Amino acid sequence: MKTNHRLLVVALGLLSGGIGSSSLGQSKSDKPSSPPLRASYQVDAKKSRFIVETQTTGLSAMFAHDHKIEVRDFSGQATFTRGEGRGASLDLTVKASSLYLLGENDIGARQLIESALREDVLETAKYPEIVFKTRSVTSERRGDGTYDLRLVGELKLHGVKREVTIPVRVALDGETLHAIGVFEIRQSDFKITPFSFVSGSVGIKDIVTLSFDIVATHARA
Repeated sequence: MKTNHRLLVVALGLLSGGIGSSSLGQSKSDKPSSPPLRASYQVDAKKSRFIVETQTTGLSAMFAHDHKIEVRDFSGQATFTRGEGRGASLDLTVKASSLYLLGENDIGARQLIESALREDVLETAKYPEIVFKTRSVTSERRGDGTYDLRLVGELKLHGVKREVTIPVRVALDGETLHAIGVFEIRQSDFKITPFSFVSGSVGIKDIVTLSFDIVATHARA
């Protein structure tokens, strides 16, 4: 549990400038306009954020710094049972080609890295989607009315399916569900060879960090 708590703290730091982060300390589930006890929610990609962070090894004037990559095209659904959190789920589908390198002022370097990620690392022509589906969940309600969840599910990446556990903090505000979380994966677990630049003098570490700040609205029947 200490590791999961640490990752949630990291998530809050990574996404502190993200959309809607202030609502995590609020819960208004008793509002008359709230959805039914158990409700489904549709992810609003325009109000949400999905970030991939890599770390580099080696030295190079062009590439010797870590990279933060934004995923710009994803969709998904969430379910949640108010008052307990059990039966919750979060299913996401990401378009693997929708990667945009943040914080890189050199246009040539940005395009080179984005191209390498799409063509050599993720092979998006062969594997166009990254999919996560929840299989089971445990939940603990916090004193401020938010919930700490552990989502266990199947992550399909680069044609490989593996079980992963994702710690998530959920807040409810009327008809809006807000979920924030962060987790780490090893590229090699998904048959991805960590990419290297400049004749191998600079490489991307095997472990990458994925964080999300999801805003979802009640999906009415």
